[in-house]
Amino acid sequence: MSFDTKKFATKIPAAFHDVYGIVSSFGLVPTLVGGVVRDYLLTGLVGNDWDLEVSHPTVSFNKNFWKDFGIALSALGRVNYMPYEVIRLDYKNIQFEFSPPRKETFNQTQGHSNFTAEFDFKLPFEQSVLRRDFTINAMGIRFTSLKELELLDPLNGVVHLRDKLLHHASPDFQKDPVRFLRAVRFAEKMQFQFTEELKKLLESMPVDGMSSTYIWSELQKSMHPIAMLKKLLDWQQVKPELKLPLSFESMKMKWEELSRVLTDPSKHETWMIALEWIGVSCETWQKYFSVSSETSSRLARWAENSKKFIQIKPETFHGEFEAIRDLPEFNLLFDWYFTTKQLLQKNPTLPLMKMIEDFLPDWIHLYRFEPVKDVKHIDPPLRAKYQVWNLCQRL
Repeated sequence: MSFDTKKFATKIPAAFHDVYGIVSSFGLVPTLVGGVVRDYLLTGLVGNDWDLEVSHPTVSFNKNFWKDFGIALSALGRVNYMPYEVIRLDYKNIQFEFSPPRKETFNQTQGHSNFTAEFDFKLPFEQSVLRRDFTINAMGIRFTSLKELELLDPLNGVVHLRDKLLHHASPDFQKDPVRFLRAVRFAEKMQFQFTEELKKLLESMPVDGMSSTYIWSELQKSMHPIAMLKKLLDWQQVKPELKLPLSFESMKMKWEELSRVLTDPSKHETWMIALEWIGVSCETWQKYFSVSSETSSRLARWAENSKKFIQIKPETFHGEFEAIRDLPEFNLLFDWYFTTKQLLQKNPTLPLMKMIEDFLPDWIHLYRFEPVKDVKHIDPPLRAKYQVWNLCQRL
């Protein structure tokens, strides 16, 4: 795995030429860092999220200089000021983030942001990258000019990338519990293995106190949230302090079925429906992620009732209205039909129709027909039931 400077130069977006003009006018030297470098070496593609660490050979970091730099960038596009002196610029469909080199010193207690940052324009790259998580994310492409660039790789990230290995950038890795999640996520998403040193670090590092927000965020970023959650539950066997929304025991032999019925892993509601569908209570998920208990109970009831219609066919309700209306199965259908309508009215993005289409194809047309409107001849308490019965006659 090699880095061809001339080939990379041909892929530099035109927007960066304008950005580089402003950066260099301040005497700053930009180094492209993070995911764009890693992904380029893996795929040859250059993404649209450019993280640039900007250094200066003689000037010390100061807020007035940095503010002037941000004002100059605003001539190109919308500028936002982020935590840790990060300046974000949106320009020509590319998001540039500029940050000065920094050292992070962790406090005595564990925590995701439990450190103090020291900003230093003159901090050497081999020191500034020690704050990063993995060696494959600690490489940089430094621009001495638009035509003169070099790959910086002080921690052997290229070797680890080639060998599909995850290795920590420094021992401070273990002081941030969220990096444990990132390790599991990167390994799952990229199908990389841990080095023996990183594996030992993961086994020993404290992971208690992680909020559900970080768990959910990393699951979504993984692109394979079911597989990542399964890995986390495996880790929980050796790290019981790792609190998760499901238990290892409850999910035994359930993963394949969950994969089949979970139509949209990006929504808590679909997780809860799928869990109830496979016979796992969604109560722990609801409490862990603080989802409304009312929503949870309605979704659980919907899933429970839906499964019953795998066995019940529309022909069960063919016949005279008077003979059908008081059947227990018809009351179940009546409740299920309107529960579906109500849930979709409150949350149209719920994939209930897709689940019915995929798993209850005999019943999908029940929701595609229009109910009869002229039912004045039916007593008001029975009108809604009559409409559902009438729909069944057309199935």
